Formats: sequence, structure tokens, C-alpha cells
Amino acid sequence: MSPIVQEVLLRKREVLRLTGLSNSTFYNRIKDGVIPPGVPMGPRLKGWPASEINAYIQSCIAARNNQQREAA
Repeated sequence: MSPIVQEVLLRKREVLRLTGLSNSTFYNRIKDGVIPPGVPMGPRLKGWPASEINAYIQSCIAARNNQQREAA
């Protein structure tokens, strides 16, 4: 039997708080394929898996670190 992995779905307000993105930048990143689209939770409600948002944040940190290494 495989272990149960619990995933948390974040509402948009929490995603914006965690990432520091504005509403329009957030949707532009989704349109550009940088952030995956939300998971439908109801007719007008979406949530974003915390693991995907954390992966996005980590990719931003990695990009910054790569730029710093290249500049050095």
C-alpha cells in the first residue's frame, strides 16, 4: 500500500502573498506557462497546489543564483 500524500490547495490570495506577485503578473505567468493553472474546486473557485507554488518560488531562487554565478 502506498503512503497517503496530502496536498494543500492554496487560494489565490495566499498564492499572491507567498509569491509577492500582483494579480495581473500572476495571470500573465499562468498565460506564459510559468505557473500552472489552478485546480477547479467549484464553479467559480480555483486552488493552486502548494507544491507547485513552492516549486515556482524555488525556480525563481535558482534563477537568481545562476545569474549571480554568471556575473562573478
